[in-house]
Order: sequence, then C-alpha cells, then structure tokens
Amino acid sequence: MLKNLKHFRLIVFGLTALTLFSFYIISRIISPQFLDGKKEIAISKGENFLEIATNLETAGIIKSKLAFIISAIYRGSHSALKAGQYIFEPGLNLRQILSRIEKGEALFGYDDVVVTIPEGLTLNGIAERLEKSGFEDAGNIKRIKASSLTETFDWLEYTPSKHDNLEGFLFPDTYRFSKDANAQEIAIKMLNRFDSKTKDIRKISGNKFYDILKMASILEEEVMPHDMSVASGILWKRISIGMALQVDATLVYDLGRPIKRSDIDTLSSLYNTYKNKALPPTPISNPGLTSLNAAMYPEKSDYLYYLSKRSDKTTVFSASFEDHNLAKTKYLSH
Repeated sequence: MLKNLKHFRLIVFGLTALTLFSFYIISRIISPQFLDGKKEIAISKGENFLEIATNLETAGIIKSKLAFIISAIYRGSHSALKAGQYIFEPGLNLRQILSRIEKGEALFGYDDVVVTIPEGLTLNGIAERLEKSGFEDAGNIKRIKASSLTETFDWLEYTPSKHDNLEGFLFPDTYRFSKDANAQEIAIKMLNRFDSKTKDIRKISGNKFYDILKMASILEEEVMPHDMSVASGILWKRISIGMALQVDATLVYDLGRPIKRSDIDTLSSLYNTYKNKALPPTPISNPGLTSLNAAMYPEKSDYLYYLSKRSDKTTVFSASFEDHNLAKTKYLSH
C-alpha cells in the first residue's frame, strides 16, 4: 500500500511539474519577447536551429532558447529556417518571430544583389544598369505596361495610352533584389518605393501630379540639384505666359542621342519643346525627391532664362534675352 502511494505521489508530482513546465513554455511563446526598441540579427547560412536559438537569446530577441527550440520542433520548421539580416520590432511574440524566420521575411538575404538606381536615369538606363548587375530578364522592364498595374497603383492611370510604360515611376534608390528576381518583381518593388516616397506630393498636387512628375524629370536632366527650384520657377513661368519651354533634354530623350541645332527645326514631335508650347507627353527620366519637391515648390524670381556652363555645369540665370545671349557668348562659345 505504501509503495503504491509513493508511485502515486511521483506520478502527481511528475504531472504537476509537466503542467507547470508547459504553462511556462506557453507563456514564453505567446508573451512579447522584448519591448525596448528594434533589434537586428544576422542569421548566416549553415547555422542550425540550435545555434540560431542561442544567438537570438543572446541578442535579447527571445526570452527562452528552450521555448524557441520546442516551438520550432513542434512546428516542423527547425530544419527550414532561412538565413538573412532580420529586424524585429518590440512587442512581437515568439511565434511571430519564428514565423518570420521560417518565411525568410528578412531585411535582405545573403543571395540578394544590391543595385543603386541614381536619379535621372531613363527606363532604358535602368534596364541597362539592372542587366549589368546580372538580371537577365531586366530588359523586360521596358515592356511592362503601366495599365496592367493600375489596380495596385492607381496613380499609374496618369500614363497616356500611347506611352503605356513605367517611365518616371521607377523611384531612384538603393535596392536589394533576389538574384533570381524577374523584371516584374523588380518593377513592383520600385513602384512600392515610389508609392511610399511620393505619397505627400501626390496628395497635395492631386490631378496635377503627372505634370509635376514630368517637370521633375526635366529638372533632373537640365540643372544641378541646388538650382532646381529656381529653374522650376522659370519653366513654370514660361508655360504660364505661353512661351515654349525650349529644353534640349526633351529632344535628346526622343532622339536617343545628343541633339544638333538642326533638330530644333526638323523634329516634328511633342517632345520638341522649342515648337510645342507645353510639357512633353511623358516624363523623360525617373526623378528623385529633390527634383519632385522643386517641381512642386518652384522658387519665384525675375529670371526667364538659364544655361549650364560647359566648364563645371554651374547654372547661369538671366532675366532678359539680351543677358542670356551674353551668357551664351561668355560660357558656351569656347
């Protein structure tokens, strides 16, 4: 009888301990793991889930390495955790952290390719840069129709049907793309960046946004960043008084080469802003925030003309045509 009582007590003790341990593990899994700001960690290729658990605990991202191990085994993901550079925000529980690593929702992975797209590149220029970075499908980015993506990005509806591409909407920035990314995936990522970066400007400008975008694309090609606001004021003033923009960059864009003076008279195109007294039908490059803000907030001045010195690209502004001709003689004749 005494022996059976001892066995019973051992069973009760064991069940109690197991229950308490289970409650402990569950509480560690469902409770917020940390609350003191974002935490970042790199998970390298070849790390097993025991090493990952140890590193996460050491970094203060999880409370219990044991709870992480048990949870990973229970979920069957212990052998499928993905390498990458991860950032975790405060308040996440262990399940949410584990889920991100399972899905590979990293800031970037170790097979990613970093590509910087500078301000002012054309659609063709972006395709070339992506091809040089190893993306074999990059050329197809030129053939993606803006109209095919308007359900996701409604502002692409501004694009005229005759020019149904993404010119102007591929935001210049530094990106990390999967080495196997296709043109569509690359474009979507760049359009998402455009969406977030231009939200305020689009909200303020409303249905005038496409004109702002076209003006910004011209400013990217015409002047240095610190002169964009003044040049913007000049170009908007020309439009308001019915004067042709007289911008070489729009002709260069249409012709795909440096212009000759004869092109001004012979090119019959809406991109010939010497003949056509309006903005070109589309952006002529993919502008960044500096030019977009300059187009949105032009600086008023008495100037009506400008040119860029051949020596250092410094902009020379003039109020009269006579002063402009003098500047051309001084800075462009040799």
